Amino acid sequence: MAAPVVFTSNYSDMSNDEGFQWDFHCDRCRTVYQSAFQQNYLSRGRGLLRVLRDLFGDRFTVLNKASSAADSYSNSWGSSSSSTKDKAFATAIREVEPNFRLCGGCGSWMCARNCWNEQVGQCTGCSPLVQHEIARAQAAARGEQIQEAARGQDWARQHDISTPARVLCPTCGSNTTGGRFCGACGTALDLRSGCRGCGHQIPVGSAFCSNCGQGQ
Repeated sequence: MAAPVVFTSNYSDMSNDEGFQWDFHCDRCRTVYQSAFQQNYLSRGRGLLRVLRDLFGDRFTVLNKASSAADSYSNSWGSSSSSTKDKAFATAIREVEPNFRLCGGCGSWMCARNCWNEQVGQCTGCSPLVQHEIARAQAAARGEQIQEAARGQDWARQHDISTPARVLCPTCGSNTTGGRFCGACGTALDLRSGCRGCGHQIPVGSAFCSNCGQGQ
């Protein structure tokens, strides 16, 4: 029976016919910690038996039987019932476990490299690293100050706010830039004129002024 992994719930079996190896992932930052490769000596011995069988052929019945038995056993070497693999897995767990810490604050396991505050003895979730907090606070303050400085600028000074905006020229259809005349054909973009009586701005072509009622 394979040994339990208490420090992570995410690990990958990288073993093959040549040996045993596992990748253990930090549950918080997903950093991978790989165990050392452990040679599968049964596979090495099986390979030697194959070489001898190929060299001597049927002259050694015992050799053929031994090689066939080794091949048959090897087919199940990586199963969960393999005591050889279980021992290798237990060795891998003992090797990688020192890279992880159990936080007394939240009760979670995480890696010591990226997720642990060594000075406090807790994870960075419970006790964030001071330099990270300073950098985060500086970034937030910098953004607030930029917003404040931008609000203090007069961004409308160069624009004619009193003239109704047109995004397309009524004559040529070109995009406009907010001025009084089209930059492509020169057509006036303010389609208003002053009333003959009161001077109020009314649409061009109006028969009467909407402010004083005088005919145009």
